[in-house]
Amino acid sequence: MRNVTKVFSNGTLALKDMSLDVKGGEFISLLGPSGCGKSTALRIIAGLGAPSAGSIDWPSSKINTKGLPDGDVGFVFQDLTLMPWASVFDNVHLPLKLRGVSKADARERIMEGLDSVGLADFAKSYPRELSGGMRMRVSIARYRHAAQAAADG
Repeated sequence: MRNVTKVFSNGTLALKDMSLDVKGGEFISLLGPSGCGKSTALRIIAGLGAPSAGSIDWPSSKINTKGLPDGDVGFVFQDLTLMPWASVFDNVHLPLKLRGVSKADARERIMEGLDSVGLADFAKSYPRELSGGMRMRVSIARYRHAAQAAADG
């Protein structure tokens, strides 16, 4: 990241001139007080948002047509961020869908992922119908698919 700034549409300055270098295979943590921009920075790094100014260089990644890294970044949200209007199956399908994998092509893989976290019987359920622990397991299953999709390239 080079001099990345993020200003939201309501005028909130979330990041100002943030620069960060991460080496291949390096594990980093961002620490700071609540509201200082950690999650915003991670969302931009993961390609889930765009900076208002500055740039991100992905020297070892394939870059997609939007100028974002093509599947090299994994991200675990601090909140579960499940889509409340989508079934458990559709929530787990999301990272694969974003990579262009159809539900039909992903079905077996998703069901195996749900089975691995003990939720195969809840594929048609919605997050509001699950306990907190079950929602966490849906999020874990989705993260696994995001990581696998990135590894598959």
